[in-house]
Amino acid sequence: MFPIIDIGEQIMQEESMPAGSKQRTRAVSHQYFIHSSPKKVFDAMTDPKQIVKWLADSAEIDLREGGQYKIGWKDGPQHSGMILQLIPGKSMTLSWEWEGVSLHDTKFKLSVESKGSGSLFQIEHSGFPAQNKWTDLYAGAEWGWTYFAMNLKSVLEDGHDLRSPYDG
Repeated sequence: MFPIIDIGEQIMQEESMPAGSKQRTRAVSHQYFIHSSPKKVFDAMTDPKQIVKWLADSAEIDLREGGQYKIGWKDGPQHSGMILQLIPGKSMTLSWEWEGVSLHDTKFKLSVESKGSGSLFQIEHSGFPAQNKWTDLYAGAEWGWTYFAMNLKSVLEDGHDLRSPYDG
């Protein structure tokens, strides 16, 4: 089974723009079926002890709306920001910030729902301006979220972390 990937561009209303004007933005939008309970998937999305098993080398989360988070990789980026929305057992939306890189207020949402004998895990990273200077960051998000979501699937289904120090 292959993941469903939507690479389309969206038209989004920007709050800082005059009424009626629109800016084209891109969003990474993926979903994956995981043979695991929604509770286990949600815990993997939100518990720092679980996050380091599939996503990052370090994680801190104050799991509440308005709470702060920090996620980082050895010799790599450090992301920090705020939990914008939290629906316990269902979804978490984060401001996605990367020190030294302007991410133009992109938002990162992870969600899970029960589906058949497992869970449907969904990722949406939205708000990438549809401009040439943003192409590398958008493409990196497409690659990165596919890589990490497949690793989450492997960790939860088989207990195997696919990450390697040679990846990149």
